Amino acid sequence: MFGLSTNNRAQLESLEVITANIMIADDKLNIRYMNTATKQMLKEAESDLKKELPRFDFDRLIGSNIDIFHKDPGHQRNMLSSLKNQHKATIWVGHRAFDLIVTPLKSGAKTTGFVVEWANAKERLQNLDYKGQLQAIGRAQAVIEFTPEGEVVAANENFLNATGYSLTEIRSKSHRLFLADGAEGDHEFATLWSELRSNRPRIGDITRYGKGGRKLFLNASYNPITDEKGNVIKVVKFATDVSDRVHAVNTIGMALGKMADGDVSFTLDKPFAQDFEALRTNLNDAIMQLATTLGAVAQSTDMIDSGSREISTSAEDLSKRTEQQAASLEETAAALDQITVNVNNASKRAEEARHATQAADTSATRSGQIVAEAVGAMARIEQSSNQISNIIGVIDEIAFQTNLLALNAGVEAARAGEAGKGFAVVAQEVRELAQRSAGAAKEIKELIRNSSEEVKNGVKLVSETGEALKTIQDNIVAVNDHMQAIASSAREQATGLSEVNSAVNQMDQVTQQNAAMVEESNAASATLATETQRLRQFISRFTLGRHYTGQQGTTSASHGATRAHTPSSPAAAPRRAPARPAQTHGNAALKQDEWQEF
Repeated sequence: MFGLSTNNRAQLESLEVITANIMIADDKLNIRYMNTATKQMLKEAESDLKKELPRFDFDRLIGSNIDIFHKDPGHQRNMLSSLKNQHKATIWVGHRAFDLIVTPLKSGAKTTGFVVEWANAKERLQNLDYKGQLQAIGRAQAVIEFTPEGEVVAANENFLNATGYSLTEIRSKSHRLFLADGAEGDHEFATLWSELRSNRPRIGDITRYGKGGRKLFLNASYNPITDEKGNVIKVVKFATDVSDRVHAVNTIGMALGKMADGDVSFTLDKPFAQDFEALRTNLNDAIMQLATTLGAVAQSTDMIDSGSREISTSAEDLSKRTEQQAASLEETAAALDQITVNVNNASKRAEEARHATQAADTSATRSGQIVAEAVGAMARIEQSSNQISNIIGVIDEIAFQTNLLALNAGVEAARAGEAGKGFAVVAQEVRELAQRSAGAAKEIKELIRNSSEEVKNGVKLVSETGEALKTIQDNIVAVNDHMQAIASSAREQATGLSEVNSAVNQMDQVTQQNAAMVEESNAASATLATETQRLRQFISRFTLGRHYTGQQGTTSASHGATRAHTPSSPAAAPRRAPARPAQTHGNAALKQDEWQEF
């Protein structure tokens, strides 16, 4: 190999048993040798190397050029061609890092090859990273080291500044120095270091004491450090001073406790550390907003309470009036029902009367016709009576002439003497008959005259009767028209009253519903008043200071008394001047002597 002597070959063979990773290349950068450690390292990393170096092939490494390890072989060739002394470098292949030590092999002034010592850089870089992290922690935190028995070994500047001690004052001193005096500190020391020696870390917020008994609030972790066998060889404590945070938390806790007790009349005026100042500002803003809101709620509660009392009183009065109106409407509906029945009956009676008047009109018309016929008959009777009277007059004249003839016959019979004696008797008889006929004719004429007078009176009366019947017929027609109008009006009135009755019944139902709704509204207003009183009681638990200057507490008794008044003159809620709590300054939530009352 490389034309080496037997001695050199023996030296190369000795490289197989060492743990160092050795690779040898000739002056052309061709790989001529790798010891077993190098082969194992590269074989293990082969899959990762191929991802970044596609030409890499472990089985063909011997005889290959080292260019297969480089993405830019020209750079490495230029560097190696001018290499005079040992060169150290770290290369990354994927996520793997390798430390390389390249040593040129010389034969006089000529370079005959290169020896490359490989090392996995992971642990070195990791340790370097850990060192950097520890340095960063040391710059940001207080760090102190102890023996397993709790004696101080070293402390950084942050720790010394926080406690006020110098390193000389605390070195080799017990950790008991930083704990509370008395049995409490003894117990804490014994418990803590017993756990640490058992390799159990302790992490959390702690209270420690610096020089002069100054109280410190720390967030710390006690970390046992072990050797390869797991034995605790020392304890390192990392701590951060959280006094500002503890002060802010305690102050805010006191403020929240005061708020929980109902006092929102204070503010936190003493500034916090810069990191927590926004928290103080936000809390003050929250207190201000809460106090303002509660004050507005209290003011609104006063207005709601007053309005609810007026609503309740008005609702009660409205309920009474609605009940009265409902009763009146119910009576009105009943009366309208009766009126509707009566009007319907009257309508029926008017209809019946209209039919009766129509029948009377028909009868009157018929009677008029009969009377007219009677007048005609009476006129004919009168005419017949006149004719009979004329005939009687003729008979009377005949009787008179017969009487004259009988008288002349008697005279002539007397002249005739005995011969005319029988004729005289006859003449006498004829004269007597003529006298009797004349008397009868006279009586008949008198009767006919009287009858004519009666007939005239009858005709007159019948004519008057006809006129009266005509007048009756006209009146019956008028009455019929009126009755028809009355019947039509009665029907319309019955229809209208039916609609009015339906409307009144509907109004009655609506009024009943309104009465029920008024009752519900009354109950709701009473509930609102009760809830308002409860809200007032809740608000009274808070001390609002200047954020509320409204009326003070109102009892339910005063609320009940207010309900007795009418809406036009509601009783004013009693008021008294509110007590103003003193303004709180600083970060302490001071206790107030009095509660703000409503």
